[in-house]
Amino acid sequence: MKVINLKDYEEIVKAGNLYLEGCRKGDSSIMKPAFHENATINGDPIQTLFDGADDAGSTDSTGRVDVLDVVNDIAVIRITMENYFGADYIDLHMLKKFEDGWKIIAKVFTDNK
Repeated sequence: MKVINLKDYEEIVKAGNLYLEGCRKGDSSIMKPAFHENATINGDPIQTLFDGADDAGSTDSTGRVDVLDVVNDIAVIRITMENYFGADYIDLHMLKKFEDGWKIIAKVFTDNK
């Protein structure tokens, strides 16, 4: 296992922040660059997320990205989102480093009741 470098760490956090910004603005075009084309959300195609964000529109939610673990070319982040249309969510995102950078390959979420 190698130690993560600052550039990788920043790219991983950036992917999470692109997702959060796209959710806040209700604009999937903002978050799409953070996701691999074959990514999934709770096992479904990622287009489900993109369509939902676009349909929902903007919100005044807030969020935080925590890097939980990085091992070589894979990473796990936790996204804590508050007040997304009145609900709070916890997401876990799996990322993989490709030639064009870190991409989210899977997202699972639950509401934080």
